[in-house]
Amino acid sequence: MTDERFVLSPDKKGAIWSGLFHGAALFMSAVLSYEYYTKDHGSPLFYLFFFSFWLALFSGFTSVINHCLLMARRSLKSIRVSDRSITFEWKNGDADEVVRKLQFQGGRTILGVWGETIDKRRIQATIRRNSLSKEELNLLLKEFARIRDLEKAKS
Repeated sequence: MTDERFVLSPDKKGAIWSGLFHGAALFMSAVLSYEYYTKDHGSPLFYLFFFSFWLALFSGFTSVINHCLLMARRSLKSIRVSDRSITFEWKNGDADEVVRKLQFQGGRTILGVWGETIDKRRIQATIRRNSLSKEELNLLLKEFARIRDLEKAKS
């Protein structure tokens, strides 16, 4: 393969499901923290649920805005695959080329990719599977495996 570029598109269906999941967690932790706050101001359970509220808020924001809708400045815009490396192109104009220790692992909806640049910085990216077509995703996974195996054979 010479040089191929995979452009990601927003996963609106995934954003709705992720928003519903994090919204339910926000609602429940807010209700429970309010309940424990009115009973006893110094209750450790209040602090636990209050912390859970903020955790759900920030993780929900990251999940929906950054990974699903690709609206944040540090969202992944596209992936360029060359013969021996992968370049992640971000929305803010940055590009990071992964040249060694490429690894990837995926679940049903998310694919995690990480590796090192030439100056040994660790780069990681999260790709929603619905951001690419099934054919593009299968081709991308084959290319990831090819580059990973190429490095293993070299060492």
